[in-house]
Amino acid sequence: MNDAVKSIVQRNTVASAVIGAVLSPIPLIDEVVLIPFYLLMAKKIAGKHELGPGQVPWKPIALTTFNGLLARAAVNVTVSYIPGVAAAANAASAAALTALLGSYVDDACKEPATAQPIGVKAIVGVLKDKLSAVAARRSTNSPSHPA
Repeated sequence: MNDAVKSIVQRNTVASAVIGAVLSPIPLIDEVVLIPFYLLMAKKIAGKHELGPGQVPWKPIALTTFNGLLARAAVNVTVSYIPGVAAAANAASAAALTALLGSYVDDACKEPATAQPIGVKAIVGVLKDKLSAVAARRSTNSPSHPA
Protein backbone atom coordinates (compact mmCIF):
# COMPACT_ATOMS: atom_id res chain seq x y z
CA MET A 1 0.00 0.00 0.00
CA ASN A 2 1.54 3.29 -1.07
CA ASP A 3 1.58 6.36 1.18
CA ALA A 4 -1.32 8.09 -0.60
CA VAL A 5 -3.59 5.07 -0.20
CA LYS A 6 -2.41 4.52 3.37
CA SER A 7 -3.37 8.11 4.17
CA ILE A 8 -6.86 7.64 2.70
CA VAL A 9 -7.37 4.44 4.70
CA GLN A 10 -6.06 5.95 7.94
CA ARG A 11 -8.31 9.04 7.68
CA ASN A 12 -11.30 6.85 6.87
CA THR A 13 -10.48 4.47 9.71
CA VAL A 14 -10.63 7.30 12.24
CA ALA A 15 -13.80 8.75 10.72
CA SER A 16 -15.56 5.37 10.65
CA ALA A 17 -14.67 4.75 14.30
CA VAL A 18 -16.29 8.08 15.20
CA ILE A 19 -19.37 7.18 13.13
CA GLY A 20 -19.57 3.79 14.85
CA ALA A 21 -19.30 5.28 18.34
CA VAL A 22 -21.71 8.16 17.77
CA LEU A 23 -24.38 6.01 16.12
CA SER A 24 -24.04 3.06 18.51
CA PRO A 25 -27.28 3.85 20.41
CA ILE A 26 -29.27 3.14 17.23
CA PRO A 27 -28.62 -0.49 16.25
CA LEU A 28 -27.55 -1.10 12.65
CA ILE A 29 -27.91 2.54 11.51
CA ASP A 30 -24.15 2.92 11.26
CA GLU A 31 -24.03 0.11 8.70
CA VAL A 32 -26.40 2.12 6.51
CA VAL A 33 -24.32 5.29 6.96
CA LEU A 34 -21.07 3.44 6.22
CA ILE A 35 -22.20 2.10 2.80
CA PRO A 36 -21.64 5.35 0.84
CA PHE A 37 -18.66 6.13 3.05
CA TYR A 38 -16.92 2.89 1.99
CA LEU A 39 -17.81 3.30 -1.67
CA LEU A 40 -16.34 6.81 -1.65
CA MET A 41 -13.18 5.45 -0.03
CA ALA A 42 -13.00 2.82 -2.79
CA LYS A 43 -13.39 5.51 -5.45
CA LYS A 44 -10.55 7.54 -3.91
CA ILE A 45 -8.27 4.50 -3.71
CA ALA A 46 -9.10 3.58 -7.33
CA GLY A 47 -8.17 7.13 -8.32
CA LYS A 48 -4.76 6.70 -6.73
CA HIS A 49 -4.33 3.65 -8.96
CA GLU A 50 -5.38 5.79 -11.94
CA LEU A 51 -8.37 3.57 -12.69
CA GLY A 52 -11.35 5.06 -14.47
CA PRO A 53 -14.87 4.22 -13.24
CA GLY A 54 -15.21 1.41 -15.80
CA GLN A 55 -11.89 -0.17 -14.77
CA VAL A 56 -12.66 -0.48 -11.05
CA PRO A 57 -13.73 -3.99 -9.96
CA TRP A 58 -16.97 -2.65 -8.45
CA LYS A 59 -18.79 -5.98 -8.16
CA PRO A 60 -16.26 -7.71 -5.87
CA ILE A 61 -15.71 -4.44 -3.95
CA ALA A 62 -19.46 -3.99 -3.40
CA LEU A 63 -19.88 -7.65 -2.40
CA THR A 64 -16.96 -7.49 0.03
CA THR A 65 -18.35 -4.25 1.48
CA PHE A 66 -21.78 -5.85 1.91
CA ASN A 67 -20.22 -8.97 3.46
CA GLY A 68 -18.15 -6.77 5.76
CA LEU A 69 -21.15 -4.80 6.96
CA LEU A 70 -23.11 -8.02 7.49
CA ALA A 71 -20.21 -9.53 9.45
CA ARG A 72 -19.84 -6.35 11.49
CA ALA A 73 -23.55 -6.30 12.34
CA ALA A 74 -23.39 -9.94 13.44
CA VAL A 75 -20.38 -9.30 15.66
CA ASN A 76 -21.77 -6.06 17.13
CA VAL A 77 -25.24 -7.39 17.91
CA THR A 78 -23.74 -9.50 20.70
CA VAL A 79 -22.79 -6.36 22.69
CA SER A 80 -25.30 -3.82 21.36
CA TYR A 81 -27.36 -3.87 24.55
CA ILE A 82 -24.48 -2.96 26.90
CA PRO A 83 -24.09 0.84 27.22
CA GLY A 84 -20.49 2.00 26.81
CA VAL A 85 -19.36 -1.38 25.57
CA ALA A 86 -21.57 -0.98 22.51
CA ALA A 87 -19.95 2.35 21.62
CA ALA A 88 -16.42 0.97 22.04
CA ALA A 89 -17.23 -2.20 20.10
CA ASN A 90 -18.93 -0.26 17.30
CA ALA A 91 -15.98 2.11 17.03
CA ALA A 92 -13.43 -0.72 17.07
CA SER A 93 -15.31 -2.87 14.56
CA ALA A 94 -15.87 0.09 12.22
CA ALA A 95 -12.16 0.92 12.35
CA ALA A 96 -11.18 -2.73 11.79
CA LEU A 97 -13.58 -3.13 8.88
CA THR A 98 -12.40 0.11 7.30
CA ALA A 99 -8.76 -0.98 7.50
CA LEU A 100 -9.66 -4.39 6.04
CA LEU A 101 -11.73 -2.88 3.21
CA GLY A 102 -9.06 -0.28 2.46
CA SER A 103 -6.42 -2.96 2.11
CA TYR A 104 -8.76 -5.14 0.05
CA VAL A 105 -9.69 -2.31 -2.34
CA ASP A 106 -6.03 -1.40 -2.73
CA ASP A 107 -5.21 -4.99 -3.70
CA ALA A 108 -8.29 -5.27 -5.95
CA CYS A 109 -7.30 -2.10 -7.80
CA LYS A 110 -3.77 -3.45 -8.37
CA GLU A 111 -5.23 -6.52 -10.11
CA PRO A 112 -8.80 -5.59 -11.15
CA ALA A 113 -9.27 -8.52 -13.51
CA THR A 114 -8.65 -11.10 -10.78
CA ALA A 115 -10.36 -9.39 -7.83
CA GLN A 116 -12.44 -11.82 -5.78
CA PRO A 117 -14.75 -10.88 -2.90
CA ILE A 118 -13.97 -11.78 0.70
CA GLY A 119 -16.62 -13.93 2.39
CA VAL A 120 -18.56 -13.15 5.54
CA LYS A 121 -16.89 -15.91 7.61
CA ALA A 122 -13.40 -14.60 6.88
CA ILE A 123 -14.42 -11.06 7.79
CA VAL A 124 -16.14 -12.19 11.00
CA GLY A 125 -12.89 -13.88 11.99
CA VAL A 126 -10.86 -10.72 11.39
CA LEU A 127 -13.34 -8.54 13.29
CA LYS A 128 -13.50 -10.92 16.25
CA ASP A 129 -9.71 -11.00 16.43
CA LYS A 130 -9.53 -7.20 16.36
CA LEU A 131 -12.24 -6.81 19.00
CA SER A 132 -10.56 -9.41 21.22
CA ALA A 133 -7.29 -7.50 20.95
CA VAL A 134 -9.03 -4.24 21.86
CA ALA A 135 -10.77 -5.90 24.83
CA ALA A 136 -7.47 -7.35 26.03
CA ARG A 137 -5.78 -3.94 25.84
CA ARG A 138 -8.67 -2.31 27.69
CA SER A 139 -8.60 -4.88 30.49
CA THR A 140 -4.84 -4.57 31.01
CA ASN A 141 -5.14 -0.76 31.14
CA SER A 142 -8.11 -0.71 33.52
CA PRO A 143 -7.70 0.55 37.13
CA SER A 144 -7.93 -3.03 38.46
CA HIS A 145 -5.00 -3.99 36.18
CA PRO A 146 -2.49 -1.12 36.24
CA ALA A 147 -0.16 -0.98 33.27
